[in-house]
Amino acid sequence: MSSLQPSNDQDLQRELQATLAARHELGPEYDEHFINQLTERLTQQVREELAKAPKPRRAPLGPEQRLPIAICSLIFGIPLVAIAAATAGTTGLVVAFLALILINIAAGISW
Repeated sequence: MSSLQPSNDQDLQRELQATLAARHELGPEYDEHFINQLTERLTQQVREELAKAPKPRRAPLGPEQRLPIAICSLIFGIPLVAIAAATAGTTGLVVAFLALILINIAAGISW
């Protein structure tokens, strides 16, 4: 994880010093309250840092994963194209071919 920004780090340090000073004045019976406040502040800061962090990209499909998609496209594509051509004519044929092509292209793209 990246290091904290200087202003956030300084704010946190000042808040921790104020918490310790208040603890010395009020005594140990408020320790749980101080710990909860500090925990909330740290949790908030971690969430802010995570929100700023770049999102990981999904790995593209490898050749061993694209091959089954291509084989299934052939196996299911032949009857699909035949049914589409018989039912909707040339339009159905074109739509079925385009669907098969787009499925295989989408399988090869890393999103």
